[in-house]
Amino acid sequence: MTHPSTAGEEVMRSFVQHEHRDLAAGIDHIHETACELASLPADRMSSRILEVSHWVEHVLKPHMLWEESWLLPQVDHRSHTPWLARIVRFDHRQITRRAETLGADRLRLAHGPEHEATANARCDLFALEALLRAHLEREEQFLLPLLGD
Repeated sequence: MTHPSTAGEEVMRSFVQHEHRDLAAGIDHIHETACELASLPADRMSSRILEVSHWVEHVLKPHMLWEESWLLPQVDHRSHTPWLARIVRFDHRQITRRAETLGADRLRLAHGPEHEATANARCDLFALEALLRAHLEREEQFLLPLLGD
């Protein structure tokens, strides 16, 4: 018979892994958008960045809020140190700041894409992708194992 707390930990670990798989699909979309941006017609550039911003607002930010309100207190308790949660919160702030640059990129592209505006938007998309991929990898390496202890 499985101990109730062990079963609960396994459910939580599975939930987080499922969430990360869903986030990975969104991150792949960010990468595709960055790669395609320069070849898109002017009227599609801004709308593609809007799609990414919409995903950030409606998928990524709620996930980060859930982590900060529920998961990180669990991590603090299990790790007996606040440092893991502090690192995750730091990552979340970096991700949020980078995602906020997309709004300005979208506005610049909406007024007629110039080479510099397109290049800046691509850089911001690739930077957001890199931050997200590194963040998920850190969580999977350092936080998920705590859920199984």
